[in-house]
Amino acid sequence: MGWGPELLTVEAKSPQRVEQIALQLAPLGFQPIRNDDNASAGMLDLSPNPEAVRSKIASFDISRRPFSEQVEPLVWALGMLLLVPGFDRTPGHYWLHFPLGLAAAVLFVWDVGRIWGWRVELLPEGLRVRRRFRWTLMPWDQIQSVDSRDAGRSQEGVVLKLRSHDSVDLGKFFVAFARNLRDRLRYELAQRTPRGS
Repeated sequence: MGWGPELLTVEAKSPQRVEQIALQLAPLGFQPIRNDDNASAGMLDLSPNPEAVRSKIASFDISRRPFSEQVEPLVWALGMLLLVPGFDRTPGHYWLHFPLGLAAAVLFVWDVGRIWGWRVELLPEGLRVRRRFRWTLMPWDQIQSVDSRDAGRSQEGVVLKLRSHDSVDLGKFFVAFARNLRDRLRYELAQRTPRGS
């Protein structure tokens, strides 16, 4: 479960139980791996090879939204083309098809900006984020933390908290991608943050 065969997840409903399980499984080579989601759900992640788990997190591609999201605008484009006047040969449906085609066109434009206009680049100097085709660069030393929050309908939002007490909303994503994005950015932030800061 989780990241695959390198990971063991067990139930641990209290800090005392976490410590007890970690001590019992340490002689077998298992080491605890921090996972805020599982900890809040009363679970503990352990691995005989924590570096393998961390390397899978570090190699997860967060540069673009998942393919399943990238095809959404095409659905609206197809709906728009099927509903505009001239494609429908049935007389008398113009009053219904035109507003539906117009709504599909609006949703197409909205999703093109939201989905195709989104991208993330990890640069040595900072995190470069494109939202609605506009780029913003946030230096690593200005990012304090990366959090996720429930956004409803099987989605979570990912938010950067800056040292200036501002926050930058990276967008809403399906839960799996949102958590992988959050974990990857936390990993990158930890790699670039000097110890003790």
